[in-house]
Amino acid sequence: MKSILFIVISLFFINSPADLKANELIISSEIAIKHLPALQIAHSGELVIFKYKNWSYTHEVVSPENLIVSVDLTGFEHQFIKSVFEKKIRGELPNWMGLLAEDFSNKILNKNGSYQKINIGNSIVYGTYSKEEQQGFIFILEERSIHKLDILGAYKDYTALTNNIIKRD
Repeated sequence: MKSILFIVISLFFINSPADLKANELIISSEIAIKHLPALQIAHSGELVIFKYKNWSYTHEVVSPENLIVSVDLTGFEHQFIKSVFEKKIRGELPNWMGLLAEDFSNKILNKNGSYQKINIGNSIVYGTYSKEEQQGFIFILEERSIHKLDILGAYKDYTALTNNIIKRD
């Protein structure tokens, strides 16, 4: 009788829908992103896509070989991303790379060139948002990797995501 009861209870838990909702994306041993549970989460190649009712964001670890088509930035990837946001750093790069950084900057920064720079632990976070495009970009520079977040949605969603990039305990 006990074994029958155990089987029935086990079948109930196995067949009952689980309402598990993750609200934290751990991107490294140092950094996590807190967010509301997504309606859908998809994975495609190097990209993880989080879809909400009125907005979405993607996460990917930047590959220095693929950030810019036909250009391998290996060894320069951190300096390159910094120079996209900070013009003074472009002068420290080889001329061709500085021009490439300027071009990339013109594509992702809003019209007035404004951006945010936040330090979280040993990481640097750069972010920018275009109200016209309803799109934001966030780059998280860690010692050994760079994470890119691409946000499609309202400014409030971009801001909420930016404010919820945290140092892990």
